[in-house]
Amino acid sequence: MHRFCYYEPKTIEEACSLLSQFEEDGRVLAGGTDLIPRMRRGLMAPNHIVNIKKIPGLDSITEEAENGLRIGALITLSELASNRLIRDQFPMIRTAANSIGSLQVRNLATLGGNLCNAAPSADMAPALLAMESTLKIAGSKGQREIPLGKFFAGPGEVNLEKGELLTEIHVPFPPPNAKQIYVKHSVRRSMDIALVGVAVCLSFDKKTGLCRDARIALGAVAPTPIRAKGTEKMILGKALEEIPLPSIGEMVSSEASPISDVRGSARYRSEMVSFLTLRALKSLRSKG
Repeated sequence: MHRFCYYEPKTIEEACSLLSQFEEDGRVLAGGTDLIPRMRRGLMAPNHIVNIKKIPGLDSITEEAENGLRIGALITLSELASNRLIRDQFPMIRTAANSIGSLQVRNLATLGGNLCNAAPSADMAPALLAMESTLKIAGSKGQREIPLGKFFAGPGEVNLEKGELLTEIHVPFPPPNAKQIYVKHSVRRSMDIALVGVAVCLSFDKKTGLCRDARIALGAVAPTPIRAKGTEKMILGKALEEIPLPSIGEMVSSEASPISDVRGSARYRSEMVSFLTLRALKSLRSKG
């Protein structure tokens, strides 16, 4: 493995100061489940590694009354999936976290790392997009918050400026009477990245039974995880049983722009995003 200088900052400010010095020549170490294998294979050769694991306060989940949860970027996927608040309020996020890799990987991999890798197939991104999550980012100029949808700039690229660090993910509570689900298709049932991922969160009026809030997020079918805005509009104002499934399938497929690679063709992904979206809606119907 390439030789590098190693740092263990004890504060966010210290970490940001180091990162601002190293620019593209430095990398953040969180869980290391992506960075270390890449370095071993010679795909990355940074001269500076900044380990942020010793910074306190980045590995907690905090409930904020009616505002939702604040999740530290260093929370592991295992901790996320086993958390009571996630289990009770965000089953879609729990499903997504449990779908990633093996138990050993989930015990190390962090939520912040999964997002900062910016893989179009990242399982956590669609679920968090459907929850309309925002990110807190720290830097030498202070802190800022951005919607998750604006964080991804392209495959492997995120909107972090020089010396900035993702510190926290804010996830609002689901809207009233919400139904949510995350479904994923991969070559293997476990320990494989998504060929297509679909997250659906629908909220219905308790009196009329009509949909008043629809959120559908897609993974691995565009350069970045995306919301299917046109598909969402087709669902609004309809009862769950009245949603026109054939038209929904066509619309969500048209909103995707997948590529062909060694794991699947663009046509296959286009068909699968339609199939998975319909499967998700049918599953929500069956749950009543």
